Amino acid sequence: MDVYTSEDQQIEMIKKWWRTNGTGILAGIVLAIVAVLAWQIWNQNKQSNREAGAVLYGQLVDAASSLDQSRLAAEAKSAEDQAATLSHLGEQLKTDFAGSEYAVYAALMLAKEAVFDGETKQAIEQLNWAIDNTQNQPLKLIANLRLARVLAEDKQYDAALSQLDAVQTGAQADAYEEVRGDIYVAMGETEKARAAYELAMTLSAARSEGQSRPILKIKFDNLLVAGN
Repeated sequence: MDVYTSEDQQIEMIKKWWRTNGTGILAGIVLAIVAVLAWQIWNQNKQSNREAGAVLYGQLVDAASSLDQSRLAAEAKSAEDQAATLSHLGEQLKTDFAGSEYAVYAALMLAKEAVFDGETKQAIEQLNWAIDNTQNQPLKLIANLRLARVLAEDKQYDAALSQLDAVQTGAQADAYEEVRGDIYVAMGETEKARAAYELAMTLSAARSEGQSRPILKIKFDNLLVAGN
């Protein structure tokens, strides 16, 4: 037997239910539409930012290439202009696209340029910025390894070794041990250097079908030839 005895009673109950719940339903529909539109706009903006970052990074790469050519041609004025352009574009990428890998690559480029100019402090700052602003682990390892090299070149040997120990090196373990060996050579710690190069050769061979990188054997043998 029907709960409602007439069609009018059913209609009245529907009206009453709608008065109670209709506002909430409409609000939910509106919120859902707004959320979808906001998501679409966010994705469009994200894509636009990615494309703008790519364009700016392309300009940075071009500036770096032109700078190298100017230096090879011994064109001092042109090299100076290109270096200024490189610095400007790199810093713009870091400022406007700090969350992107383009910005991290820009910091690596600026660090390389700083090393070329003998500006060790600036190179260290750029590499630290790269490490702090990427979640890409392989890229972080590259920046960290370069930082260890720069610290060693600045004779901050203990800091350089600490930098090597600060991360899980993964697939780059042989490169890290190679740099560790280089640092020990610079410190005059030849026994430790030999051990590091030997471990680097083992690690390199393990991921290269039994053949380590030739430079590792050369470095190891040089210590032996030198009687160390």
